[in-house]
Amino acid sequence: MAGLCDHVDEIHLNPATVAFLLEMSCKMLMMLAFPVIVAAVAGGIATAAMQSGFLFRPEALIPDIGRLNPLKGIKKMFGVTSLIEALKSILKVVVFSLILYGVVKDVLVLAPRTMFWSAETFSAQISKITLRVLISVLVVQVAIIVLDEGWTRYKRLQDLKMSRQDIKDEMKDSEGDPHVKGRQKQLRMQRNRKLIRKAVQSATVVVTNPTHYAVALSYEVGTSGAPKIVAKGADELAGRIREFAYEAKVPVVSNPPLARSLYKLPEDTEIPYEYFQAVAAIIAYVWRLKQPAGTQRTPVT
Repeated sequence: MAGLCDHVDEIHLNPATVAFLLEMSCKMLMMLAFPVIVAAVAGGIATAAMQSGFLFRPEALIPDIGRLNPLKGIKKMFGVTSLIEALKSILKVVVFSLILYGVVKDVLVLAPRTMFWSAETFSAQISKITLRVLISVLVVQVAIIVLDEGWTRYKRLQDLKMSRQDIKDEMKDSEGDPHVKGRQKQLRMQRNRKLIRKAVQSATVVVTNPTHYAVALSYEVGTSGAPKIVAKGADELAGRIREFAYEAKVPVVSNPPLARSLYKLPEDTEIPYEYFQAVAAIIAYVWRLKQPAGTQRTPVT
């Protein structure tokens, strides 16, 4: 172009010359646009590097039919993320178009003067315009990178936050539905209450603290075994055992030391030898209350 400016008086306009001049003008515009393209590519690479680093995944090059699912593509097209990406792309195109428009406008304004420029002046002007384009594009690209990175970090933090319903759902998945667990607990309590009621109904006597502990004992005459603990409970359960005993007309005897000692023993087991005398005395007392005067019952051995 500088050579043409130096020999402008020797140019004869004809179709071939006009075509040549247009070709040279297009090349000059491409040279001016080249920094814009380079800056845009560099900005895109820098953005990717800031967000995820330089990752090389050869497996991503392998064809995958699952990626051709149109439903996934439609969901991505109409999602919020896709809308943001589209707006960013439009913004980039608009900004770079404005920059390119300003450059072309200046070039068109200067075009008539170029025929009077020397080669040095022409080169200096081209360098000046190119530098201005490069700086403008870099500034805009850096601004876009900063805004994009800020939005990406904000979106990531928002995605990590859990709503109250998400927390409830996660608790249901990890610990089970509280309503279901409550219902299961209620059913277990009802089942245990029935078992305890049945055990107390078969008991011979209930030894109490009298309020904190209750132990139901069963002894069958003629067996070689010792009295057995068929049910026991503390606090509220002890009160239930006493209620079941009153309903079934099972004698309730208050003996705090013995009740505390027997409560420590496991259910459905015979009492140890050291408690034989105390328990035998209570059972004998209960039998005396039940038997008419003059009737003798087999003692506990």
